[in-house]
Amino acid sequence: AAGKYHFFSLPIDFKNRCNLGYAFVNLLTTEFAAELYRDWHHKHWEEFNSKKVCEITYARVQGRQALLDHFRNSRFPCEEDE
Repeated sequence: AAGKYHFFSLPIDFKNRCNLGYAFVNLLTTEFAAELYRDWHHKHWEEFNSKKVCEITYARVQGRQALLDHFRNSRFPCEEDE
């Protein structure tokens, strides 16, 4: 996947130490998006003994700059004082 995307965000639940079950990826070309969809959509996570299935969908926010703007003021619990 190196060189195929320029934005990736995997929201984490720091209290429970696990991801929230979704991610945001901005791919560089429509060909890379088609490849990601073909390779991962409806893939089962067999190596983790999970019944979860990967589902690829289009995001409401599109484009690297739009994603950076969208997440610019996000708060990250790992950076907060407890």
